[in-house]
Amino acid sequence: MGKRKPELLAPAGNYESFLGAIAAGADAVYLAGTKYGARAYAENFTEEEICRAVSYAHIFGRKVYLTVNTLLKDEELKELTAYLTPYYLAGLDGVIVQDLGALLTIKEHFPGLELHASTQMSLTGSAGARMLKDLGVVRIVPARELSLKEIIDIKKDTGLEIEAFIHGAMCYSYSGQCLFSSMLGGRSGNRGRCAQPCRLPYRVGREGCEQYPLSLKDMCTVECLPALIEAGIDSFKIEGRMKKPEYAAGVTAIYRKYIDLYWKKGRDGYEVSREDRERLASLYIRSGMQEGYYFQQNGKDMITLDSPSYNGNDEKLLLEIRKRYLETPFKKRIKMQADFAVGMKAALTLEAEDAEGKLHRVSVEGMAVEAAEKQPISEDNIKTALLKLGNTPFTAMAEELKLSIEGNVFYSLKALNELRREGIKSLEKTFDQYRRTMPAQEHTAAISDNAKEYTANRRLTDRVNIGYIHSDARLRMRILLSSKEQLYALKETSLKPQILYLESGLAQEKDVYISELKSYGDNAEALYRVYIALPYIVRSHDMVVLRSLLPAMREADGCLVRNLESYAWLKEIGYEGEIAIDASLYCFNERTLDFWQERVNNICLPYELNGKELIRLTRDVLYEENGIAFEQTAYGRTPLMITANCIARTTDGCQKGAQRKKCYYLKDRFHKEFPVLTDCRYCYNVIYNSLPVSLHEKVFQGKMPFDIRLAFTVEDYAETIKVLNFFGEVLQGVQAKPPYPEYTKGHEKRGVE
Repeated sequence: MGKRKPELLAPAGNYESFLGAIAAGADAVYLAGTKYGARAYAENFTEEEICRAVSYAHIFGRKVYLTVNTLLKDEELKELTAYLTPYYLAGLDGVIVQDLGALLTIKEHFPGLELHASTQMSLTGSAGARMLKDLGVVRIVPARELSLKEIIDIKKDTGLEIEAFIHGAMCYSYSGQCLFSSMLGGRSGNRGRCAQPCRLPYRVGREGCEQYPLSLKDMCTVECLPALIEAGIDSFKIEGRMKKPEYAAGVTAIYRKYIDLYWKKGRDGYEVSREDRERLASLYIRSGMQEGYYFQQNGKDMITLDSPSYNGNDEKLLLEIRKRYLETPFKKRIKMQADFAVGMKAALTLEAEDAEGKLHRVSVEGMAVEAAEKQPISEDNIKTALLKLGNTPFTAMAEELKLSIEGNVFYSLKALNELRREGIKSLEKTFDQYRRTMPAQEHTAAISDNAKEYTANRRLTDRVNIGYIHSDARLRMRILLSSKEQLYALKETSLKPQILYLESGLAQEKDVYISELKSYGDNAEALYRVYIALPYIVRSHDMVVLRSLLPAMREADGCLVRNLESYAWLKEIGYEGEIAIDASLYCFNERTLDFWQERVNNICLPYELNGKELIRLTRDVLYEENGIAFEQTAYGRTPLMITANCIARTTDGCQKGAQRKKCYYLKDRFHKEFPVLTDCRYCYNVIYNSLPVSLHEKVFQGKMPFDIRLAFTVEDYAETIKVLNFFGEVLQGVQAKPPYPEYTKGHEKRGVE
């Protein structure tokens, strides 16, 4: 067959789910502790439960991965090493990570602990994957929107392990690129608290009927498992840490059955029974099933337009699963030999085979055996005590317990229990070959010393209340434009931004000449610095477009990048211009900030930190001469979702070839309208907030310590020129009324939990 059997990776929201998944045949389980998991509302695991789960899994040759797949603030990052230490020492097999700062911290402090890049990193190509490989990542969970061919190419190009979803709920947005829940209600998906606004009803267009255009059907790939196995995917991942133990066990059991069936009989003997399809459909499936993006780009048939609710569950099936996998303990069979001779210490020998057939054998001794003064201990009493294995991972049959008793012996029940406990404890240790021996005290001291040094190297001056206004507005402003009419509007004003960002489509429009923009007018003092804004998502099919952009990129002063793939690609082709990173490459903590400071010229700060948090984050370098530049969006509609599925295709049909870009509107139940830009150039949608962010008051009051960005997305000529003139006045210290009736301050005051 030539392929390695894929790992079956199951979810666990609590310890019962974990046990059920192991019993049902999972090769590995992913779970979260009390912090840092992208499912903050799951029950999750205590420290003792995680350590117990790791030990239990290793007895059966299984693995445990811990999720640290959220963005971490500085105070959380400082606690990460202490949090992970007991799991590292217990033999944890890997950590699934979103935040770059967390990744670098784990790599530094926990040698040998596997680093897996979460799907929250929005990995879409080989260049970004290679970059993470250089940082120590051994496995990636690519964006769920990738085709099977794209996944195969990444694996072939990088040699990294690939973990891919095969079953469960699907996000409408590229994971890690969704701010919908965050901006509307303060519950951030990047912090594990998504409120799922994608499951709510919307009207498409101002006259459309109410539907659920953002609610994807659940993924089910059991029919196409042969193709996924033959693609060489290393780990098949089931979604569902928020779901019940019956789901984890039931779904795992079915996929275990069909992975094994393919491995035994190949494609020719592979057939999924109607009964099993129905069983999957009865386990927490949301309004129908589809195979994800492996074999299709997007489509109306992937959406639950009528209702996002669950189909309900077959109670009889749930009871069957509970009885088989949850109520019946899953244990390893062992053999016992017990020897009792008067005057000698009692001896107990235990034997068991591991998953690879290796024999594990231990012997322990107990108290000395006494001669019975009255009634000797019976064989039945000894067997009853020694076979009482209770909550241990082991079981033994009476016929597999051999006894040797010499004379009339007496041995107390308490001593028998202690002998059994010592034997089981010793046997359990022989299975846990992954347990690490680094002394916790030494490790903690090393962490503490490093933290002190790191803190000493950062100035702690709090500049929250410092602010100022440059008399030359050009030194303080960056402007992002998406259309020619917005560019025409800018030329009608007297504003001269320090940097002019042109969306890549605009940069290649006819009559848009970068050389002219860089020498606008005859006055050398009026030069624009021009950056090309690269797409939010870059995939292999975008490379033709990106390569066609190279002349414009090299003529411009720099590029604005929004994802790891774009950045890594620029470095691999030897791009020599300046690089700015957008807010979507989240700089949530000092460690991530330090990483990017060494690599880029400009950082747009994230939308989800409040004003004080942004100041604390940047305080060390904010006012340094020749330091990196920071910018904050002072005006613009926040991109709430970047999506592979397409509102146009769901409603009107694919627009490619007819129009490069078209704006739709989603109207929610409160009659708020969210613009949706369908970008056929890169085949994705951008869903924008219903209101623009506007921090004009902070700018006017002189409390904006960063360069400001004015981002124009769906504004027409008239709207653009009004906003530009308004901010021109504000920057000159003129108190004016904004030209837009409603706006939001975003997370400037509240931030996210």
